[in-house]
Amino acid sequence: MKSLKTAICTIALACVAAVVPTSQAQTLKVLTAGSSAQFGPFAVAAYALAKAGGASAFHYTFKTGGANCGSATAGYLCIKDNRGVNSAPLEPANVWVVWSTNGIWAYASVDSVVGVRSFLSFPRATVSMSALANLTVTLPSNYLYWNDSTNDTAMTTTVYNALNNAVLTSANTDIRPEDALWSTNYVLSKGYSKTVPVKSYFSSAIANPIAFSLATGVADPVSGQTIPAANAWITYPVGAAPIVFLANTTNLSAATSITQPNAAKMFSGGGCTGDLIGLSASLALSPILREPLSGTYNTAEFTTLNPNSGGNATPQEKGITTSTNPANVACGSGFRDRAIGTGEMVKAVQGNTGLLHVATNPVGYAFFSYESVGGNAAYKYLKLGTVDPLAFTGGPVYSTGALPTCGSGSGFLNCPIAANASFINLRNGTYPAWSIYRVVTDSAHATNTSALVTEAEALVNSTIPDFVPFLPQCALVTRGVNEKGLDVYREHFTPSGITLPYPGPNDGPVQPSVTCTKTVGTLPVLTLGGEGTTNKESGGDVGGKIVGPFTSSPSVPGLINGRQ
Repeated sequence: MKSLKTAICTIALACVAAVVPTSQAQTLKVLTAGSSAQFGPFAVAAYALAKAGGASAFHYTFKTGGANCGSATAGYLCIKDNRGVNSAPLEPANVWVVWSTNGIWAYASVDSVVGVRSFLSFPRATVSMSALANLTVTLPSNYLYWNDSTNDTAMTTTVYNALNNAVLTSANTDIRPEDALWSTNYVLSKGYSKTVPVKSYFSSAIANPIAFSLATGVADPVSGQTIPAANAWITYPVGAAPIVFLANTTNLSAATSITQPNAAKMFSGGGCTGDLIGLSASLALSPILREPLSGTYNTAEFTTLNPNSGGNATPQEKGITTSTNPANVACGSGFRDRAIGTGEMVKAVQGNTGLLHVATNPVGYAFFSYESVGGNAAYKYLKLGTVDPLAFTGGPVYSTGALPTCGSGSGFLNCPIAANASFINLRNGTYPAWSIYRVVTDSAHATNTSALVTEAEALVNSTIPDFVPFLPQCALVTRGVNEKGLDVYREHFTPSGITLPYPGPNDGPVQPSVTCTKTVGTLPVLTLGGEGTTNKESGGDVGGKIVGPFTSSPSVPGLINGRQ
């Protein structure tokens, strides 16, 4: 009966799609690729822009299987590197598409580094899609994304034609482009390539390290073509989010915390026993690593697992080589295993039997988001030392480590959340494992990209509070409390072996104050970052020294040339 209902609904939705008006011009506003952690909040923001002015808006979500790219019959949306015979293979992506007569917005979820590389490549990467007939409605409505609880609708021909073979307008990333290039160079130096990709232990998923350049006026390292000045990139800070350390609850439910030294020891293979998380030393643990091209991996590495390296080593790779790929490396009586992507990490720590292998007593890490990490009793989160990464103002003191969910929960967060209430230990500088989300774009796409970022920041507290907004936010009339925005930042530096394309390192300017109109007032921007008329944020910052919080706008501090 459930299958029959699904089929009927799919047919009905397809019929609805057939009558969606297409006579009015629907222009492509944003086509971005990158961080899975930003997928949900940007869907919410795009849907709000699509509905502006009372327009009827529609949405479509789709998950591409790893083996689907290029298949004649399978449905897929993949990112295509257009740099010739040495290009990366097609990169499978999960996608949402939103459209109305106001325009079209789309997000292809891949690794942060894949998104950055795809956008900065020249020629720039494009979207490659299977035939429209193969892109059927397969996912149910998701109330976290769509505030009117509507179901997905099949893409119209107009929307499909606007997206297929379209050039990316931007990239969403958990780490700065300079850090993304450093991680790419590091993985290439370890002997990986498009023919020897980083492999998952849990599935057929792979991660492809392919060179790219940060500069313009130079030859792209793959295509050999000169990168034009028009491809000069800018970044828009979005907000900051924490990495959370996760543990399976079958045998590890009594664990409540992990210290920074113990986390470093475990994930580098120095020890994989239960005493590292406050349990019996006779328990064998299986730490799960992400791929080193991941923004999550690099943030965990340089903020927590290896915070004083100066950007020259990644101990998570200790004992792992191309000959032990996929990683399944003995660590005492446990193993260190590799997962590719947030979804796979979550499944591996939950003990999901749908994967190729099931790890024993798995422990892992991920950027927290309510839609991809929240909920599920099969796993929990751990405090880092004594600091709770998910503490919020007015919420309960950490007790069980249950991951909160939006819309429900016993004693935990129900979305929306009050202004200034989310991730209080990130806000006050006591929780170290975090990074600032950013969107990378260029001047030709700055207007539409910045509008989407602005909307994501404005709506995050009232919809899916996955990050602390970078800029202050004026109160909604119904709430009456202003959101002060991010009050900390990380000092920037020159990653080892990287030539900065812009003068730096530079933490960026203080942005102009935000003026509220409905709830009248002026809100000072408390942190540094982004673009200014006389200076530009430049350099890596993943693992940079935490500066702040502030009680007023900060003065520009001295710069360091290395990680904290």
